[in-house]
Amino acid sequence: MNTNVFLRYHKDTAVLVRDYCDKQKALWMGNVIFYTDNTFEDASVPLVYEGQYNLDGNVSSAAFVPQSHLVVVIDGFAFLHLLNSPYWTQVQGQTHPVTDVSTLQCCIDEKDLNCKKISNTVLLYNKGSAMDNQEVFLSDNGGYSYITLPLTSSTKEFLGGIYTMPTISSMVALVVGEDKRFYFRHATPKDSSRLSDTYPLKDNLGEVQVIQVAGMRGHLVIWSPHMVLYSPNNGLVIVPVLEIGEENRSLPPPGLTVWGIATADTGVIAVITSDGVLYYGRLSLEAAVIKFPKNIINDMSSQLVPFFDKYGDFVMLQPAAMVYRAVPFQTFKINVQEQLSQTTPAVIPCPVERFSGNFDGKLFYIDVGGFVKMIVVYVPIPLCPFFPVATVTNAEALIATETIVEDGVTPEGYKTFRMDIDVRQLPEAGIPQKEVLSTVTVDLMERKLSCNNLNPQKAYVIIGCPPLRQIRVIRNTTACTRGTFTEEQLQDDFSYTIPKEVYDPELHFNPNMAKEDLTVKYSYTDFLCPMLVYHDIPWRPTFELWQGDTFVEIVKADFVMFEIHGMHNYRYLQTAKKCVSQPQDWNSMLANQINPDPNTAWTRRNYRRCNDYNGPPLTNPNAEYQVLNQQSKNRIVFSNYNGMYTFKAVVVDPTYSTAT
Repeated sequence: MNTNVFLRYHKDTAVLVRDYCDKQKALWMGNVIFYTDNTFEDASVPLVYEGQYNLDGNVSSAAFVPQSHLVVVIDGFAFLHLLNSPYWTQVQGQTHPVTDVSTLQCCIDEKDLNCKKISNTVLLYNKGSAMDNQEVFLSDNGGYSYITLPLTSSTKEFLGGIYTMPTISSMVALVVGEDKRFYFRHATPKDSSRLSDTYPLKDNLGEVQVIQVAGMRGHLVIWSPHMVLYSPNNGLVIVPVLEIGEENRSLPPPGLTVWGIATADTGVIAVITSDGVLYYGRLSLEAAVIKFPKNIINDMSSQLVPFFDKYGDFVMLQPAAMVYRAVPFQTFKINVQEQLSQTTPAVIPCPVERFSGNFDGKLFYIDVGGFVKMIVVYVPIPLCPFFPVATVTNAEALIATETIVEDGVTPEGYKTFRMDIDVRQLPEAGIPQKEVLSTVTVDLMERKLSCNNLNPQKAYVIIGCPPLRQIRVIRNTTACTRGTFTEEQLQDDFSYTIPKEVYDPELHFNPNMAKEDLTVKYSYTDFLCPMLVYHDIPWRPTFELWQGDTFVEIVKADFVMFEIHGMHNYRYLQTAKKCVSQPQDWNSMLANQINPDPNTAWTRRNYRRCNDYNGPPLTNPNAEYQVLNQQSKNRIVFSNYNGMYTFKAVVVDPTYSTAT
C-alpha cells in the first residue's frame, strides 16, 4: 500500500535547486518543497512522495539528473523521482544513510556521449562524517544504482563534500581536519593527492556550503555565515572574495554575516549580507564585488531565495499564500545595470564596445594531431590598451595560442580587432588514457563590472575521437558475387571449422597448442561479406577514415593484425633486414604481459618503430616484420589452405587518429 508524504527541507533557510540545462525547471526547498517547470511564473503544488515506504519526509539534498529525474535524499536515503509523475524509486546500492547528493550537469550537447557521462555521474555522501569511516556512493547511470567509492585518510579528518570535476578528469573532496582547517584533494581510488593549502573554517562544518558554479570552468565558491572564499581552478588555489573600494577587505564586513549567495554560468556572483545589502561581482581569475546601495533588500525572510534570471538580473523569490491547493510565488527583480550606475565608488566604464566569438557554448573534439581554430572579435574604446585573454582548465593537456590583428573600422570610427586562437594538444601530454574535457574561456583582461552584458566566451574541447569518426575496410565482394557463399549463408549466421593444426586457443599464435578442431559461427550481419583472397597472392587490407558518411582519407598509418581465433598459418612477406633496431612482433609483445591478450598487447601506447636507433639492437634480421602500412611493400602471405580467417586490425601509429 502506497503512502503520501509532503516533503520539507530540513534547514530553517530555504534554498533554490536549479536545472541548469533547462533553466525553467527548479525546486524551491523550504518548510514545503515546490517544483516548477516555468521558473515559478505559475502557482506550484507541493512535491509529495508517493510510494511504499513510510517516511517522515525530511529532505536534506536534491539534484536534477538526466531524463527528467530528480535525486532526492529523504530521511537519509536517496530516491529517484520522475518529474511530473507519481513515480518514486529508492536507488540501488546505497547501504548507509547519507546527507547530500552531488552532481554536475553537462549542458553543451546532451546527446554527446562524453557529456552524458558527466551528467550521469552522481555522488552520495554523509557530510561531516569521519573519513576513515566514510562511505561515498558513486553512480554512473544518472542516479539509478550506486557502488561504493573508497576514500583514503591518514589522519582524523572529516568529509565536507565531494564533487565531480570533469575538466581535470577527477573528483575532488573538501576535507576538514581536527584543527578546523580544510583543504581540497583528489578523491579517486588511484589519486588522493592534495590540491590546495589548508584554510581555517569560520563556522561549523554543517554551515559550510560549496557552490560548484555552472559552466564547467572549475569555479568553486566556499561560504558560511562568516566566510566567502573562491577557487578559480577546481580547488587548487583558494582566495577571499574582496570588496571593491575597501582595500584588502574580504566579505563579510565586520559585524555582519553572509545571508545568501547566487551565481550563474556567465560568471556573475551576488552576495547578500545580514543587513540586506547586495554585493555584485564577477568570477574570473580573481573574485571582487562592489556594494550596491543600502536597503535594497528590506525583508530578510528565511523563505527568500536569490538567483540570476536569463537576462543577468538579480531576482529574489518567495512563496505567497496558498490558493486552491497551489502556491503562487512572489518575485522582485533588481536591475543590475541600473544599480551599477549608482555605486560608490563609481564603476569604471566598460572599455569595450563589442566582444563576441564564433565558438561560445560549442563542443569541439581534437583528435590526435588535430587542432581547433577560434575567433573573437572586439572593439575597444579609443586609446584603450585593452586585450582579451584565453585560459584553459586543463593546461597539462591543451595549449591556446593567441594572435591579435587589426580587422577593420566600425561606422563610428572605432578600430575592430580579431583574436585568432589556435587550440591544440600539448605534444608532451601524450595519448590520453581516456577522453579528456577542457574548457577554453576568452574573457576581458581585468574585466570591469560595467561590462555586465559582455559575457566570457566559452568553448568545450574534448581530446579524443570525434563522434561518428571510424575506420572502414575497403572490401571486394568477389566472394559474395561469384557464388562462394549461398544466399542463405549471407542472410544468417553460418558455421565453419578451424582444424586444430592451424590455431592456438590461447591466442598466443603458437603451433600444436589445440587439442581439437574449433567450430566458429560467422555473422554476416556483424562482419559483412568476406573478402576472397588467393593463397599465392600476398595480401594487405586497405582502410579508409570516415567522418559519418563523409570520406576523409586513406589510412596511411602503421597497423598490426591478428586472427581473432588464434590462427597462425600465415606469414609476412618482409623481414627485419631493413630495420636499425629489432622490430616488435606478436610473440614479444604478448610475452610482456602478465595475462597475455592480443587485444591489448600491441597498441599505440607501446608501439616503437624499428628505425629507432635507441631501440634494442638488431639481433635477428631474418625475423618477420609484422607491421603493415599502405605505403610499404609488406604483405600477409597465406599458406595453401582453404578456409576462413577473421582478422582484427589495430592502428599503432601514435600520431594518427584514435578512431576504430
